[in-house]
Amino acid sequence: MIRLIIRDAYRRNPRPLPVIVFLHGDHTGQPRRELDKLVDDFLETSGIVFGIRNYQSPELHFLIGEQAQILHYMAKQTGGQYFSVPPSGYAEALETILKQLHFRYELGFIPSAIDSKHHELKVELTKEAKDKYQGVRLRFRPEYIPVREGPEWAR
Repeated sequence: MIRLIIRDAYRRNPRPLPVIVFLHGDHTGQPRRELDKLVDDFLETSGIVFGIRNYQSPELHFLIGEQAQILHYMAKQTGGQYFSVPPSGYAEALETILKQLHFRYELGFIPSAIDSKHHELKVELTKEAKDKYQGVRLRFRPEYIPVREGPEWAR
């Protein structure tokens, strides 16, 4: 389903930002290798994952080699956010997500190579910006994958 959303975004003109918001207890686990492939699909785009979880959902244990809390993991890897709140906080969490999307800035640059490999990404506010914009939170994905036209499977 996630790949269909990304594929649809690539076929539209103008191209929308693929954003996935999960409302979920995150009772799922997935082999890390498969999950990383799905995260890579997002890292080849500007897509972002957000998750909202009922904080009362029980913590489950998973099989060896399986990544637990996959939505939390996907949100972190794509620069999104994962909320653990009571059901009465769902509306506020969704409002926070919408504000983040509305007030987001997209920084662009030309990568040194279009090599379809993982590259670390570090974004910092200067001291002057921190002083001027106190309370601003900087959220970004820790890696990116430069590709020519988006994921090959999405073309």
